[in-house]
Amino acid sequence: MLEKDDTSPDCESIWVLGGGHFGRHAVATLQRSLPAAAITLVEKEPQTDPPENVTCVEDDGVAWLARHFGENATVSRIIPALPLHLAVEWLKAVLTQQGIAFQSVQLPDSLLRRLPHPIRQNGFQAVISHADFLCPANCREPDTICTVTRKPRPQPLFQRVQDLEHAPFVPVVIRSRQFAPGVGGFFPENLYHFFQEALSRRQTPLLMGTACKCHGIVDGMIID
Repeated sequence: MLEKDDTSPDCESIWVLGGGHFGRHAVATLQRSLPAAAITLVEKEPQTDPPENVTCVEDDGVAWLARHFGENATVSRIIPALPLHLAVEWLKAVLTQQGIAFQSVQLPDSLLRRLPHPIRQNGFQAVISHADFLCPANCREPDTICTVTRKPRPQPLFQRVQDLEHAPFVPVVIRSRQFAPGVGGFFPENLYHFFQEALSRRQTPLLMGTACKCHGIVDGMIID
């Protein structure tokens, strides 16, 4: 079974999964806000102009994370910067490694109507957002007032998904935290808990979500 990493590295160790526009933006922003951090950038396409002082790995981000995140991993923050639901795709990869079967589950319209501004990506996945406008790339995600509307924020989206009651689905949510303006990600213990919570709900339709205060993505799946 996957084991939790209880190591505490002396300095920040950050993994950025995806080396496209958003991954490179995350690296540059984190280098300014956390200059002492050791950053690893994982991208399957060759980096013709690799960022300085960054360890670049040429590999598929999901597969690399599935191989390297475990009891011996010395990572303090994980940044998803791939055009997919990283937490869920990583979960599927780990389940496959362990020989545990799973399947995608259709998300009904009645469920999605209870979430803000849902946009289906396919029958099993949808993106959701409190915003019906383009948010600024450097938003600091303030606690109470939206930086664009200047109105009070609604209930944080990660909490809204977690509180959703729509039988037979059970929500399993990982919160995306803002580590720098416009850069969100997970603490490793949160990703570990996401895995453990999903595994404890076998044979149950799951609403698997990743969300910050304003934006998110949800998948339907069941673990056999």
